[in-house]
Amino acid sequence: MRCVRFDDVRDRSSRREVDKLAPIRNIFEMFVANCQKVQTLGEYVTIDEKLEPFRGRCSFRQYMPNKPAKYGIKIFALVDARTFYTWNLEIYAGTQPAGPYNVENGPDKIVKRLLEPIFNSGRNLTVDNWYTSYDLAKDLLKKKITLVGTVRKNKRELPKEFISGKKREQYSTLFGFQKNLTLVSYVPKKNKCVVLLSSMHNDGAIDASAGEAKKPEIITFYNLTKGAVDVVDEMSATYSTARISKRWPMVIFFSMLNIATVNSRIILLSSNTPPVQYKKRSLFIKDLSLELLKDHLQERSMQATLPRQLRNQLNCNHSENCDTPPQKKQKISRKRCHVCPSTKDRKSQMCCSACKKNVCGEHSSVVCCKCL
Repeated sequence: MRCVRFDDVRDRSSRREVDKLAPIRNIFEMFVANCQKVQTLGEYVTIDEKLEPFRGRCSFRQYMPNKPAKYGIKIFALVDARTFYTWNLEIYAGTQPAGPYNVENGPDKIVKRLLEPIFNSGRNLTVDNWYTSYDLAKDLLKKKITLVGTVRKNKRELPKEFISGKKREQYSTLFGFQKNLTLVSYVPKKNKCVVLLSSMHNDGAIDASAGEAKKPEIITFYNLTKGAVDVVDEMSATYSTARISKRWPMVIFFSMLNIATVNSRIILLSSNTPPVQYKKRSLFIKDLSLELLKDHLQERSMQATLPRQLRNQLNCNHSENCDTPPQKKQKISRKRCHVCPSTKDRKSQMCCSACKKNVCGEHSSVVCCKCL
């Protein structure tokens, strides 16, 4: 842990003058490129931020009170809304020094940078109210990307009738239509309303499965496709590789490992003929770790300085055709010696190798293997 580094320390100071993420920039970009190379996104994607817990010294550490960890490093993620595959990532580093990495951190700029590899693909993006805006929806339509998201009520483009839920019946809906854009205001509770913008829907259809709630299809679609990033966060936290560290590059590295385990299982299960159907993710992670250890075990088994028993066990562990499963130790209970009379009540854990009965030290003898 103390010796792990991800760049060349000799020229790190010069690279840090133009990039705050210099200690981990190269390996992070390689990881994102591999995620994009081995899997294709579905038709529905979502963008949201995830917070990696960290309370050490870091110039771009964030405070997010709505997250469980409160303090940490913020990472923006582009995730498939159905398979939960993480396809693109961007670390929030605040205001970068003047140079190639000095980019704007507005919500529309972040969305466009994450979506740039899939422009003109006809996919749909689902986001929350921090990202959604009228201008962003119009710009993404030019790139053949539709958008569905909640809208903050302080936007100037919203009509007054859509902002307030007072004097409106519960479960009532207002629709507003423009060319290629639909605005909906829904009242889920008394005196409260939610506003959504969609460039994917062009009618005021009501979801029949909602029953008395009479939810519009736009809201139902938003609820189905919005929580992908939160699901990835939950899966990563359930079986996490993270360890306590005072170095922020290690925090990002642990986050990459967690995302890699989730993505690798999705790739395996999405193949036409997966070799093993993993019903539990814990079993998959265990097999994955043993598979990654195989080369190291094989190299270690060739060392002549190791005891023979350990080398044989290492050869068996990394061998695919090993048919001898590890034997479990039999638990020997402490019982009364079957030779002594019951009045003495002598108890012993020693057991006869022939009759398998407990025997005390007086009625047993030690014989070496050769004499036996």
